[in-house]
Amino acid sequence: MRCDLCHAPGTLQWRPGVEVAVGTVAGVLDRRPVVVCPSHHDRSPAEGPQAATTAVERRLDLARARRFRGDACRHCGEGLTLPVRRTRRSVTITDGELPAHTLHLDVPMVRCGACGQDQVPSRSQADLLAVTTAVYAEPEPQPDGG
Repeated sequence: MRCDLCHAPGTLQWRPGVEVAVGTVAGVLDRRPVVVCPSHHDRSPAEGPQAATTAVERRLDLARARRFRGDACRHCGEGLTLPVRRTRRSVTITDGELPAHTLHLDVPMVRCGACGQDQVPSRSQADLLAVTTAVYAEPEPQPDGG
């Protein structure tokens, strides 16, 4: 892997996990991969957010938004009329050059009354995708305590 700042080859190391919340979705990355280069840049791999987004889209169904009649089931097309409930789902990220690691999501889901499939409502889908990027964001520097 290469450092996205200086493009020097680096080694992949693990840092403590991170927890983020965006709107209606919260995510916990069990451990955060970083690329450490000879210039001591500790940066999240550039492919992390895309790999997480791909894994989430494979694991979680996203409801189809309809303009005037609410969301519809991705599988059978029926309207989603049951109440939304909070659900915890874990997604293992294995795409690209990254070693396997897990993103735990606390996400709203609605079950289709016709076919029984759980889906993320359309109003939470942007939040879900934002979490997959935010868990790989570089942490803010902590101010010195003295």
